[in-house]
Amino acid sequence: MIDVNDQESAIRSLMSSGGYQFPVVLDPTGAAAGLYGLKAVPTLVVVNSLGSVTKFHVGGISSADLSALVDDAAR
Repeated sequence: MIDVNDQESAIRSLMSSGGYQFPVVLDPTGAAAGLYGLKAVPTLVVVNSLGSVTKFHVGGISSADLSALVDDAAR
């Protein structure tokens, strides 16, 4: 997950409260977001362990759907 323009403490709190354990890239300047062509927030880009984008989702997403996307990318 790329987190754009948020404080590290805020994303750590979100990850902890949601029980999420996947990697998050902090992007305080928006540089990484630009490389992926993000046009709106929230946008979810799931990248697998090989570095391939497996899902590009614009808009909100439920915890269950997010977990499913991450699980699929881990396979």
